[in-house]
Amino acid sequence: MGINSLLKKEGIESIEKLDTLKINKIAANISEKLCKAFPELDLNQSKLFIAISRLDMYTAKFPKDLSCAKYVYGNNSIYFSKDINFDDINALAIHECLHFLQETKDSKGKLIKLGLYNLSAQTGLGLNEAAVQYMASIASKRNPDSVTYYGMTFNSISPDYYPLECALLNQIIYFTGSYPLYTSTINSNDIFEKTFINLVGKEFFYIIQDNFDKLLLLEDDITYMSTKLSQTEADIGKIRQVQDKISNKKNEITNLFLKMQNLIMEKFFQSEFRKVETEENLKKFQEKLYNYKSLLVLTEGDTFYNNFYCHMMKNIDFKKNQLTEYGQIIDIPKEQKSLITLERTKSSFFKISELFRTIKNFIFGKQ
Repeated sequence: MGINSLLKKEGIESIEKLDTLKINKIAANISEKLCKAFPELDLNQSKLFIAISRLDMYTAKFPKDLSCAKYVYGNNSIYFSKDINFDDINALAIHECLHFLQETKDSKGKLIKLGLYNLSAQTGLGLNEAAVQYMASIASKRNPDSVTYYGMTFNSISPDYYPLECALLNQIIYFTGSYPLYTSTINSNDIFEKTFINLVGKEFFYIIQDNFDKLLLLEDDITYMSTKLSQTEADIGKIRQVQDKISNKKNEITNLFLKMQNLIMEKFFQSEFRKVETEENLKKFQEKLYNYKSLLVLTEGDTFYNNFYCHMMKNIDFKKNQLTEYGQIIDIPKEQKSLITLERTKSSFFKISELFRTIKNFIFGKQ
């Protein structure tokens, strides 16, 4: 599909090219924001400015259901809504510039990766969109807002775009740290993937990666059906049919999101807990487990975190008792635990018997 056909399909029209002065202003604004927001990446502001300023930039009339900016890698161009305020570049404009910066091409000039999105394998699209929006929101210094989506209320640094994906990503970097995510998003390397896999395994990484894609597709389905609903004439039967489909998709999103949230919490904490071997680390683990609650998207009647917290506290107490009794953590296989419990019972019985024998000997004068 040609560029003009793509733009027409997206509903982008009345296109006007920006002059060099405005392009340089945008490039200066965005390069400065990125360097200040992510000093750990050691970005070169001058090189960023030069790269962004060489892009073709346009203003255009955007449809209501589209964001205020769009990067088209086919012609290295960014299209901005005519309503955008260039004096205060927002997260969505930064989002599209980040897409340009994360481009990786092969020797023939073919685009093969965009950050976490592998175009050859067609994997990681949802994860990459979440990562780009997360970074764009931080760079724009957006204050968290309280939002409600699909019956779930939470605070989000990206209340209007990919709020659920950003919430899940925020939970993941609680364990991986932010640097692996940032450097892989910008530089299209595999540091984030390797960090994730090193903590909880390859299989779980692919499960989460696939579920991010599923979440994105479900949201796209709702956007498409909502647009279709607005264009449907006053046919009550058709309207109800579309409304039912939208309702079902929303339920799917809620269920998928909570499933992902619970899996992330369970897998990462269990993995970390297996490595805890000192009383000091147990205390830090307990604090980390408690503080994690502030990152969760909670729904009415959802008791998963409370149940998981109680379960982990029992495990923490078990390890504390091991440290007190043995001076170290002993990893006891499940099949041996019942035998050890039996041996401890026998040992306690023999100690009590010995105590009574000593008292009897003392009373009757036996030495």
